[in-house]
Amino acid sequence: MTKKSNIVAGETAMEIKETEVTEAAAEDTTAAEAVAEPEAQVYCGPSVKGVARQYTVYSGGLPEAVKGFIDKHPIASQLIVPVSKFPEMRTELETKGSRAMLIYNKLRSEL
Repeated sequence: MTKKSNIVAGETAMEIKETEVTEAAAEDTTAAEAVAEPEAQVYCGPSVKGVARQYTVYSGGLPEAVKGFIDKHPIASQLIVPVSKFPEMRTELETKGSRAMLIYNKLRSEL
């Protein structure tokens, strides 16, 4: 927390303290919101009609159809990554012989 040092003439110590408490509460709320809402995820597996299209982004959790698909094909969970990891996954999917490409091909062969 950064303290503001621009005290206005006539401002009391109580007013200064209230400002610091309000700022601290605002920072705590922002941190709690960041923790409460997980990062969006990207499905990088093959498109599956009625379930998911490749590179679909989900925020707020995965839909039931995707969860059911993962129950039937657990390997698919390895092709769901946070948005921040998507560039690396995309590169890996395009790299012949990579772990991600092998998983992708195995899943596609199960469909």
